Amino acid sequence: MDSGDEGISEKRIVKRRKPINRKTKLSIVFNEDARKDFLTGFHRRKMGRQKKAQEELKQFLKEEKKRIKKEAKDSLKKLVLSTRPIPELEHLHSEEYELPNHSVSIVELSSSALESKNHWIGSNKVQYETDKEGGSDSDKEEEEGESNLLGMELKSEKDVKKAIKQQATKQVQKSKAFQTKQRIEKKKQMKKSSKNKHERVKARMKKQMKKSSKNKHERVKARM
Repeated sequence: MDSGDEGISEKRIVKRRKPINRKTKLSIVFNEDARKDFLTGFHRRKMGRQKKAQEELKQFLKEEKKRIKKEAKDSLKKLVLSTRPIPELEHLHSEEYELPNHSVSIVELSSSALESKNHWIGSNKVQYETDKEGGSDSDKEEEEGESNLLGMELKSEKDVKKAIKQQATKQVQKSKAFQTKQRIEKKKQMKKSSKNKHERVKARMKKQMKKSSKNKHERVKARM
């Protein structure tokens, strides 16, 4: 038994560890820049996402404005074309058709023409008595309004552009992109006003503390 124990102990003593490979050995080095980059990485990535989202929102809003402006322009063109007289149908109002037994003529009739021809009383019309000066101005405004409503005509290219811009602006304000932008701007303004309020309160408290400290120092000095 003793000889066996001695052999085992000799074997244990003879066994050696593997030599350390200096080439593959890792060493830990403290790097302040890498630590700072790791700690501020979350905030930096968050700010990057916010900036990217704002740029995408601006681009989307810009494209939405272009699309709405184009739609308004097309609709206004259709409206102008629909109000124009059709040349092919102009001659139908006074054209006469000769048939074997009789002739037919198409004429546009109005109530005033029928009344004067048949000596009818005519439709009831209300007349208002107005001052000459006031009446003339109101009549002019009414005539201008009627002419604008009846013909739905725009005087110049400037008026057309203005109407298109107004219609596009109204539609843009109703879009989701514009409302999202308004919410973001409102949130920024609230945050800024809250920060300014906090700074004002902080400055006021600091001023009061400084004033109270000065008064206390003066009282202590007066006692001495």
